[in-house]
Amino acid sequence: MADHRRLASNSVVAVAAFTLALGAALYAVYLLAHWPFGAAQVAMLAFLAVLTAVLHLWQENGLIEDPKGFMFRFMLGLIIKLGSSLVAIAAILLLLPRERALPLALTFAVLYLAFLAFSTVRLSARSRNAPRP
Repeated sequence: MADHRRLASNSVVAVAAFTLALGAALYAVYLLAHWPFGAAQVAMLAFLAVLTAVLHLWQENGLIEDPKGFMFRFMLGLIIKLGSSLVAIAAILLLLPRERALPLALTFAVLYLAFLAFSTVRLSARSRNAPRP
């Protein structure tokens, strides 16, 4: 049980640190480009951070409970993240005027790719160091 709590806190801290660093970089890019930075960008960061943290908790617990089933969880997590991100981008493009939707959709796509790279690298490293059955 202590392993689960330690693993959960490590996952949440790692995702939070990555989100803060990515948010600072995003803010700097928007500031340098003289683009307005607001609630929409923060909401995109928060959405992807929460989704990534929840998926990491579920996936990393799979390493402890069922190391052989981890790959299924890993691939299912990628599908869940892709599907929910496609729905979010479609909503942005359909609900907002084109002049606002296009920059937000592109920003979301870049953030999605950054979180995807973070997840893949972190979970790959975790799976290499996982206990073997």
